[in-house]
Amino acid sequence: MLRKNYYLIIVVFIIVFILVCFSFTLFYFSQSPLSEEQKFKLQGANMTIIFTGDVMTGSSVETVLADGQNVFIGLTPIFNQSDLVVINLEAPFTNSTDNWKQLIPLKANPQYAHLLKDNHINVATLGNNHIMDYGPTGLYDTISVLKADNISYVGAGENLDQASQPTYISLSNKTIAILSFYDNTTFTYYAPTEIQSATNTRPGYAPASWEVVKKFIDTAKNSSDFVIVTFHYGNEYQQTHDQYQENLSRKSIDEGADLVIGNHAHITQDIEQYKGKLIFYSLGNCVFYDLSAGSPNSIIVEIKIENGTAKAIIHPIQVLDCSPRPMDNQSALSFLESIKAKSSANITIENGLGIINIGKI
Repeated sequence: MLRKNYYLIIVVFIIVFILVCFSFTLFYFSQSPLSEEQKFKLQGANMTIIFTGDVMTGSSVETVLADGQNVFIGLTPIFNQSDLVVINLEAPFTNSTDNWKQLIPLKANPQYAHLLKDNHINVATLGNNHIMDYGPTGLYDTISVLKADNISYVGAGENLDQASQPTYISLSNKTIAILSFYDNTTFTYYAPTEIQSATNTRPGYAPASWEVVKKFIDTAKNSSDFVIVTFHYGNEYQQTHDQYQENLSRKSIDEGADLVIGNHAHITQDIEQYKGKLIFYSLGNCVFYDLSAGSPNSIIVEIKIENGTAKAIIHPIQVLDCSPRPMDNQSALSFLESIKAKSSANITIENGLGIINIGKI
C-alpha cells in the first residue's frame, strides 16, 4: 500500500511539473517580441539638440550688453542650425532689490532677456543655486519674462509639483522630456532660507532628492520618447565628478533617463557612458563674467540624431569678455585631449570637435 501511494505521489508530481512547464512555455511564446519601434523610440527621427553651460547676463556682463554686444554671437551658427537649444539660466531676470541670498546674489536685467529668443534659445533650466537669490519675486519675474518670449522653463515653480514637472518639446514627430533639479546636499555654503527649495506649499527650485527625481523621471518616461535630466550638482572648480554625482546620475539612467547633463562646477568635468547612455557631469560656463578660480575653457554639447542613430558632438569654447566663442583647432585639440584623458566615454577627436557615437536610440 505504501509503495502504491509512493508511485501515485510521483505520478502526480510529474503531471503538475509538466503542466507548470507547459503553462510557462505558452506564456513565454505568447509574448510578442519588442518591435524595432518599441526598442528604439527615436527610430526614423532627425533632430539636433544643443546644451550649454551656465548663462548669467547680470553683474559685469551687463556692461558688455549695455554696449550693444550680442554675447551669443560666436555661437549663432551652431544655434541656428539646431532644432532645440537648452541653457542653464544661472540668474533670475528681475529688478527686485530684495535679495534673499546675502553672499553673491545674482540677478539679470529683464531688458536683456530678449537675447535668449533672439539667439534661438528655446528652453531655460532653472533648477540651480541662484534662481531664488531674490526670492519668489525674482522667480516669478523670471517666469513672466520667459513666458512672454515663448521660452520653455523647467526646474522651479510655484510649488514642488510645478517645479519638478518635465517640460515637453515636440521634434520630428517625437516627444522630448526635459527635467531640471538642483542638489543642495554637496553645496552647503548657504542656509536653506537663502536658497529656497519648493515644497507643497511654497515656491522654489526642484530639489534633487531621489524621491522627487524618481517620481518625475517616471512621469516623463511614460509621456515621452526621450528623457533628458539636467542636474545642478557637485562642487565648484573640481575637475572630475564626485561619488554623489555618479550615484544620482546612474540611478537616473537606471530609472529611465536617456541623457544626463550636469552644470555648476564652472569648469568642464569628465564624461561617462553608462549602459550606453551619456552623462556629462559639467559643461562649464557659456555666458559668464570672468571667474578667477575657474577656466575660460568650456564646452557645448550637440546631440545629433539622424534616422534614429545618435552621436554627441562636443564643441570646445572659450568664454572671453563674458562671451563664448569656438576654439581654434589647436586649442580645441589640447582641451579635448584633457577631457578624453579623464573620461570613461569613448571620445574621438576630429577637426577640433569631440565625437561620441551613441548608436540607435
